[in-house]
Amino acid sequence: MLADERTLDSLDFDAIRERVIAATATERGRVLAINLHPFTDFARVRQEQAATTAVRDLMASADFHVRRAIDTRELTQTAALGRTLGPEELRAVADAIASAAAAYNGTRIARDDEASALHRITAPYTSLNDLVRVLTDAIDERGSVQDRASPALGRIRRALSQAQSDARDSVSRIARSGNRAIQDAVVTLRDGRFVVPVKAEFAGEFPGIVHDTSSSGQTVFVEPLAALDANNRVRTARAEEEHEIARILAALSRSVGERATQIEANIEMLAQLDVLAAKAHVAREMDAHAPELSDEAAIVIVDGRHPLLGAQAIPQSIKLDEQTAIVVISGPNMGGKTVALKMVGLFIAMVYSGMQIPAGDGTTIGRFTRIIADIGDEQSIAANASTFSAHLHRMREIIDAADERTVVLVDEIGGGTEPNAGAALAVAFLERLLERLSLGIVTTHATELKLFAHGAPGVTNASVRFDPQTFAPTYHLDIGAPGQSLAFSLAKSIGIDNVIIDRAQALLESRERDYESALAELAQRSSELQAERDRLRREREQLVGSEERFIAEREKLARQRKELVDRAEAQLSQALRNFVAELHRRDANARPKIRPSQAAALERTVEQVRSDLGVTPEEPKSKKLRRIPFDIGLPGMKPERLDE
Repeated sequence: MLADERTLDSLDFDAIRERVIAATATERGRVLAINLHPFTDFARVRQEQAATTAVRDLMASADFHVRRAIDTRELTQTAALGRTLGPEELRAVADAIASAAAAYNGTRIARDDEASALHRITAPYTSLNDLVRVLTDAIDERGSVQDRASPALGRIRRALSQAQSDARDSVSRIARSGNRAIQDAVVTLRDGRFVVPVKAEFAGEFPGIVHDTSSSGQTVFVEPLAALDANNRVRTARAEEEHEIARILAALSRSVGERATQIEANIEMLAQLDVLAAKAHVAREMDAHAPELSDEAAIVIVDGRHPLLGAQAIPQSIKLDEQTAIVVISGPNMGGKTVALKMVGLFIAMVYSGMQIPAGDGTTIGRFTRIIADIGDEQSIAANASTFSAHLHRMREIIDAADERTVVLVDEIGGGTEPNAGAALAVAFLERLLERLSLGIVTTHATELKLFAHGAPGVTNASVRFDPQTFAPTYHLDIGAPGQSLAFSLAKSIGIDNVIIDRAQALLESRERDYESALAELAQRSSELQAERDRLRREREQLVGSEERFIAEREKLARQRKELVDRAEAQLSQALRNFVAELHRRDANARPKIRPSQAAALERTVEQVRSDLGVTPEEPKSKKLRRIPFDIGLPGMKPERLDE
């Protein structure tokens, strides 16, 4: 196992699994979700992550969904043994097969490639459309056998309908005959035969067969002898109907039994797609994403949000690798230390179960063989075990299992006993984990562990940030700085007498007072630096946004200027052509005489207009811009080569 039940329970994995269970649509899919656990094979983890992503993409881009379906296993096994299923059971089997077909068809765009994530799941599918058609033609949605189930059944039911009509009419005539023995002129059914209500005192005078008596005993229900033949025909037709229905159900059951293996393969595929769709639904609800998967034994969480906290979750970032193998989180109670610890373990368990996690880009989960947690009290009166004793037993389990592919999570390490002894034991425990190359996160209040984390290679301090004025936790995780307990500060904030607090501070050893004072100063400075970093980050984001808007606006203005240049140049050229044409119109037989000084003046005027409008075109690289000759358009004349 990647994680034992105690670890999964302490990480609240069951709460996430319940969300997946609730999102399933099929009975067998629900069973698979109930049994969902982290996989141990990392290749399987990759497959499941890819499959969840593929189904989530299908749900987002197409009308893919899983329809409700029963678990057919018991029914198909019964049919395979030669037993007959009831009409409701056969219809339920047909609907389940149809649900599997619909889900299979919905995955078409994601499974055509044999290398796709869904190919492995959908490959065993077999089309059973012919069986579905036979079953649904014979049995309707209410589980009733339809007339068209067989030609014989249709014929029998028509005969039955006629016989019932004849019998009812016959008995009805007798009921309305006015015979004083008849209680009411109504026709009722008893044992499938039409009868009339007769007064008990006249029962011996009325010719017929008594089938029932009223609860009061005042009325007997008699089948008149005159209607005996008609009722017998009804009974015969009903018997024929029952026999034909039994034959039809037996034949349909044989068809189901003969295809039992294919049916079960299809329903298993449906169940797996159902669980994947449920995982995708849960991922969408918590705004989760697939992390990067690495063969390295490393964890990188970027802006991770605990899945159970919803909108209240504060993003946390943390990294565990060869350089930072163990993180020691310290700080006041109710500050979020355990939340950060659980989030890391829960993320690993979710990823290894094929679920996506609510974390940012760059989040990476490595390859591990074990995660083991010791979170919460495990006191047992029956086993005569104290809290500390229970933690020692768990510590031994952790040490026995720890290796370079193990992640260890311990809350309040070394707690439950004399502080100095507990801290010393905790330090020795962490040293052994470092020797085993394991990764781990522990929480503590012990000063000795904070000092150990500060000086030991591969170990780093972390703390949960708090407001230095109100001492309220912000739940942000600061890597690299130890946290302070805030015992005295919190005591002051809730109104404990200053005399008591001063006396407590006096009793505290000077070394610890100095350390706490240094921590307080460090926490204050860390909070100020973090606030400054946040401010600079926001300003940087604003500058980047402003720069992008400026570039976009500049490109827009450049496009508009180019369009304006093109239009103005075209209009100017057309105006010059119109000018030359006007000269020609005034003297159609003689070429207009334009003196060089006039041409030069006109050219200077045109260039000045271009300059004033800002539309002077750029010169080509190879040749100077060809000037428009003023004799363009005159008959019999060719433009000058002014660009040579």
